[in-house]
Amino acid sequence: MKKKLKHAGILAVVFILAILYFEYRTSKGNDNMIADIGNVTLPRLYFSVEGYRLNAMNGYTKEMEIASIRDSITPVTNNQLAMRMEAEERKISSVDYAVYSIDGETKLYENRISTASEEMTLTFDEGILAQERVMRVTLHSDTGDIFYYTRVVTPVGFSVASCLDYVYNFHENALAKKENTGVGAALEPNDESDNSTLAHVTIHSNYDQVTWGALEPQVTGEERWKILETNAAYTSVLLEYEVDCKGEENETDSYAVREFYRVRMAEGTMYLLNYDRNMEQLFDGSRRVLDDKGLLLGIVSPDVPYMVNSEGNIVAFVQANELWNYNRDEGVLSLIFSFRDVENTDSRSKNSEHNIQILGMDKKGNITFAVAGYMNRGKHEGQVGVDIYYYNIETNSIEEKVFIPSNKSAGIAEKEFGKFAYYSVNRDYLYMMVGGTLYEVDVDKNWDEPVISDLKEGQYAMSESGRWFAWQTGSDMDVSQQVVVKDLDLDEEYEVEAAEGESIIPLGFVGDDFVFGRAKQSDVGETITGEKLVPMYLIEIHNAENELVKSYDAGEYYIIGAEVDEGMITLHRAVKNGGTYAGADADYITSSEEKEESNITLESYVTDLKKRQMRFTFADGIQEKDVKVLKPKRALHDDPALPEFEEEAGGNGYCVYGLGKLQGIYEEAGEAILTADSMSGVVIAPNGQYVWERGNRYLMFQITGQDELMAFIQNQLQAGRPPLEIANELSGDKGVELTGCSAEQIAYLINKGTPVIGVRNGDVSLILTGYDEHQMIYINSADGQIQTMPKEQMDQIMLTEGNEYIGYLP
Repeated sequence: MKKKLKHAGILAVVFILAILYFEYRTSKGNDNMIADIGNVTLPRLYFSVEGYRLNAMNGYTKEMEIASIRDSITPVTNNQLAMRMEAEERKISSVDYAVYSIDGETKLYENRISTASEEMTLTFDEGILAQERVMRVTLHSDTGDIFYYTRVVTPVGFSVASCLDYVYNFHENALAKKENTGVGAALEPNDESDNSTLAHVTIHSNYDQVTWGALEPQVTGEERWKILETNAAYTSVLLEYEVDCKGEENETDSYAVREFYRVRMAEGTMYLLNYDRNMEQLFDGSRRVLDDKGLLLGIVSPDVPYMVNSEGNIVAFVQANELWNYNRDEGVLSLIFSFRDVENTDSRSKNSEHNIQILGMDKKGNITFAVAGYMNRGKHEGQVGVDIYYYNIETNSIEEKVFIPSNKSAGIAEKEFGKFAYYSVNRDYLYMMVGGTLYEVDVDKNWDEPVISDLKEGQYAMSESGRWFAWQTGSDMDVSQQVVVKDLDLDEEYEVEAAEGESIIPLGFVGDDFVFGRAKQSDVGETITGEKLVPMYLIEIHNAENELVKSYDAGEYYIIGAEVDEGMITLHRAVKNGGTYAGADADYITSSEEKEESNITLESYVTDLKKRQMRFTFADGIQEKDVKVLKPKRALHDDPALPEFEEEAGGNGYCVYGLGKLQGIYEEAGEAILTADSMSGVVIAPNGQYVWERGNRYLMFQITGQDELMAFIQNQLQAGRPPLEIANELSGDKGVELTGCSAEQIAYLINKGTPVIGVRNGDVSLILTGYDEHQMIYINSADGQIQTMPKEQMDQIMLTEGNEYIGYLP
């Protein structure tokens, strides 16, 4: 009996030790302090407009830069606006609201509601909203002030109610697949849509695609409506919602949907100008997500962000704004990060104005990732910025390393902060480009210092992984004779030197290989519009050991820029014409770097019900179909580093908004306009001013009564003064470079009362002053004669001469 008790005691001790060891392993490095992300606590504000509940606003815990916030625009009728508040966890005592100019520089009106309630009416002075303004609403709560922003305008002749009704009917009829309700008649099916996937459908898709195929969608929860733009020409509306649809592996599948409309009323008839719907399957690891070949993602974009470890057994991926990790060998799926609440019922937690980026993964499957944009919940709730996290696969926990706040919009923070960022796990250092400075942040000691400052666009380049950063030494791009190339992970660097009388221009990286150009300082010149140019005669590619891998001699051409994309280098070329340079056809270099093959690949497959879907396919397949689903906890034992940079990131370029979000920030207005036109978007200057929008102009227009202005421009051009210099003088440095734009596109600027200069090779320029449906009106700079030319003919002539246009903002 004693022997049996002894054996039982030994087993008990072994069992206890095993439990303690397991707890140690799962909490190692966390000091046994772990927690969930926390609930949403900020109140929600939205408006009642024409019978619709819309424009729910983000709540911010600090004041934001007004000119950067343009999430929505709210129509105000009869100088009154009905606002509803859902405070829930917060006690709100009073409400202030103020109206500002679009650039945020001038406060035009303010008012106060001394006692807050669920339903409030905001009132405004007559005429204050005759043009587009920005309103800031401030809630005074028991734990501090909370700020909300929307643009406001009095919609004279905007047909807002009719536009909203049209969107509602189209949306409901498409969901229900109702025949003969106008859905099919409004579409413009063509070859722009291949109708192979339900992940993305547009106005160019066929009727069956737009009406959800055979999925039989049922909306779950509330639909979130937002007016993005409204004017006399059109109204843009975004709907966000979730649906349950008929499934294949499971009885039903759930999806997050973004649905964009651009509509117009003309002479009593409604027109659908644009329609764009994206649906993304909500990944649910607790359901059937594996087949013999791999991990099933379902209906998603083919551009799923993902990363695979070097062992080929672990894949991390971002789907529907959630970060997942799948370890095939262990049979474990981990939901690493999500702002959605567990029940998926709180609309505030479904805010999609953030982006998750996988920064790195080691062979064990530990992941470094960034969350950039608006923070829906957690300790940074109500802030905008970038959060850097480290996921420890062994302890199944995430640790916040660095948080960098911003006072600009979520979209700008996402685009600009995430543009140049790298976190070295080995050294616990973060590198980030802010403004023109590369900062080095010691996460452990919470200090930061600049590595290099005062860099301008074109003086630096970063590899796709973020590990390599190259910059010119010296302040002048055209005379810099040295480039430093730094390995941010190992803190090692090498230099590339130029010959006497030459300079080095960093262009980019292909993997770890550095791509740069050599230029002769004697070749530095200008484009025909007056922009400074440093033309390169030779392109070189060096490996990590600073050894020459490949070179490209431009011959009779000059290289004026390059784009590196997945091993393909596009070279933008020019030819010298007298004292200036004119654009020429591009050329290409294919990198010799071999792409590493992985055991895990992202592939598509097709079924009758769900059409094209995506799957992570494992080369040797999947044997075990059952998985364990884990949700990591968040380590609390350390506070994140909170660097304070001397410069603010971003906001200095031209912002393109389209299809319901910020699509990009561009240095040149022309490039921004081309992008915006492709998606019927708008281009916004850093001060909030409209630079361009599609369709919102008169069908015919001519600048009149400006003879003095036209004579001045003509005289300056005849004197050989660069057009960009003339435009900047006329506008207070608000000249815009419009290279690549068409006559139809530049008509918008002319409609604002500002002439556009069309620069041709030689001495003659065109001063464009007007247009109608078919022709452009211009002044010939050589003789001052007013002439006309068909738009198509002008495009053909200008295309052969570089499409060089210069305008300015009023």
